[in-house]
Amino acid sequence: MSDQEMKNEAIRLINEIDADRMEDLLACLRVFREQQDYASSYSNSPEVIEQLNRSLREAKTGPFYTTEEVFSEVRRDLRDRMDRFGNIRLQSEF
Repeated sequence: MSDQEMKNEAIRLINEIDADRMEDLLACLRVFREQQDYASSYSNSPEVIEQLNRSLREAKTGPFYTTEEVFSEVRRDLRDRMDRFGNIRLQSEF
């Protein structure tokens, strides 16, 4: 699928979203954009490489997290980030 086809599909899907969920979508898009900027700025830094190496070591020997724990942490992080964009709250859980 080309970039233009993906953009058209994204627009089509946005047009199908209920009005009461648009704030959630907007907040998610803002967080996604922020993450994109962050990743492109720091993806090759020594700090990021060290963190990735540490994560790989922990994946082999470190703590195990349940799906619920991971989703809980993701929700907490999303809420923190969305608070920076005008106290938008998630209307539903994952």
